[in-house]
Amino acid sequence: MRHSEILLARPCVVDEEQIDNDAKYILVRSTSPVLASASNKLGTWVSMKIDEGWTPHGSPQIHYDGEKFHLIQAMTKA
Repeated sequence: MRHSEILLARPCVVDEEQIDNDAKYILVRSTSPVLASASNKLGTWVSMKIDEGWTPHGSPQIHYDGEKFHLIQAMTKA
């Protein structure tokens, strides 16, 4: 699969209405034309989810589509 064919997660998984109360796995996503901004936003969202009992699962994934950086972090809840 080429990078241009990578499918991204839902628009924003950190939206509370999109998280099922019984969910064990979520994807937290941040998008920005500036890598530092996308990274800072993702760090903020991941920290908030850690405070809610979620744990990062693996390394964050980065995709650049030629215009924006998309950072995605998988998270699990025991």
